[in-house]
Amino acid sequence: MKNLLLIPLAMLSFCVFADDRFIIGSFEQETAERELNILDIDGFETSLNGFGFRHYEFLDSGLYFGSSFSHLKGDGGLSCPRCVTANYKANMVSAEVGWDLGQWTPFIGAFMSNLEEELNGFGTNDETSGLNAGFWVDFDAFKLRGAMTDIENSDNRKLFGGLLFQMDNKFTVGAELGVLLDGQEDRLRFSLQFGRSF
Repeated sequence: MKNLLLIPLAMLSFCVFADDRFIIGSFEQETAERELNILDIDGFETSLNGFGFRHYEFLDSGLYFGSSFSHLKGDGGLSCPRCVTANYKANMVSAEVGWDLGQWTPFIGAFMSNLEEELNGFGTNDETSGLNAGFWVDFDAFKLRGAMTDIENSDNRKLFGGLLFQMDNKFTVGAELGVLLDGQEDRLRFSLQFGRSF
């Protein structure tokens, strides 16, 4: 899976002349809640905040390349009177490639994520990887984005919807909202994005 990520990232370095290229920074937030109702434990809650970087490139030839990186940290754990809060750090990198079909640009990609948990001086490290798929819809002044991540894992599959608006002065603002499709947990991911096109 790691080798799959290297292919689109390597191709990005050779693509200098683009019809639209977006360099974007983002503020990221992810919250998760799960009800347990076991003895005096009400549930499980986490809240993570951080930043991200995104690069979208729509070439004149019709090819599309995208990549992203995000880093979040926060705390959370079981909700109960005597429960201890754990500290979390999460990193994710992804790459995607697609083809322009006019107004629509479907794409596929891959991602890797790393979640570190520290509780009372003890830490765990959980690494995952998976496949993404989605599309862009171009409306001249703005672009809509829809994507599904970790499509082969029904327990961790997420659905994302986003908007990217390009102003006349080349500055770009955007937002993205993601939800976990597994009904046992309420997980929400929000991203507020600022950047510019070249």
